[in-house]
Amino acid sequence: MRILNLAALLVLASQGSWAAETASFLNIGVGARALGMGGAYTALADDANALYWNPAGLSRLEKREFTASHAEMFESTRHDFLAYAHPTSQGTFAAGLTYLSQGKIDGRDGLGRPTAGYEASDAALSAAYARKIDVAEVGASIKHIRSHIDSTEAQTVAADLGAKRKIDNLIVGAALRNLGPGLKFQDQRNDLPLRLAVGAAYQFAGGHAAAAEFVNGPRGAGTNVSFGGEFQAFRDMYLRAGYTTQTAVAGGAGFDAARGLTMGLGLRNVKWSLDYAVLPTGELGRSHRFSLGARF
Repeated sequence: MRILNLAALLVLASQGSWAAETASFLNIGVGARALGMGGAYTALADDANALYWNPAGLSRLEKREFTASHAEMFESTRHDFLAYAHPTSQGTFAAGLTYLSQGKIDGRDGLGRPTAGYEASDAALSAAYARKIDVAEVGASIKHIRSHIDSTEAQTVAADLGAKRKIDNLIVGAALRNLGPGLKFQDQRNDLPLRLAVGAAYQFAGGHAAAAEFVNGPRGAGTNVSFGGEFQAFRDMYLRAGYTTQTAVAGGAGFDAARGLTMGLGLRNVKWSLDYAVLPTGELGRSHRFSLGARF
């Protein structure tokens, strides 16, 4: 199977030296639909959010699509994602912007005494292309990454590669994310968070779906497992739940103690979608995600 051959190539491409990673904001998932399912979205990705999860999924779009996501995290940290995808007879083109604002951070000197605060932010501007080739779907994106800390700034470029194949109701997919030279602050360069994701999803009759995937960080980040499901409760309403070891943080009480558990709700029709997801983050509390999509 060609999809498996390509997945093997992605595995080989992901092998490299283990080093400290930077630009961790690239690991923050986008789209409340995907996050409500535990982030098990590499195989299922079939909307504009595929720009992040698996660019090959963009090839499945039949209409132009715009999506916007917002997350209120912790300590005044905000995460936003915008994407536009445009299908044509020659394939699907897409562009997107990811922005993480960390607000004002209190400064400390070498003795731990308070000093003037500073601001930090991260951004990634992406462009992608995807199309169907024979029985498979393939896609790639390139992104310009900028990280800003006080008066210091670093920039670099990276690429994402992806492939998918659908066999009846089963979909298998693989994606290599953040393949690039890393970010250099002053005299120190750190690697980007390179990730290899391999997943599978099954679409049931009635609009239901189940998915699972493995995400490996070959530079020492280990392997995370995610799985989730989507249930069409009514014609335009979906209920979602999932689990991921990526957010399985110790601590918290109540829902936050259910480490790694995610939940979500979505309203969707042929022209628009509105999604919500909540993710526990242990002692940090909960992270709420909202997404809005339009198809035209």
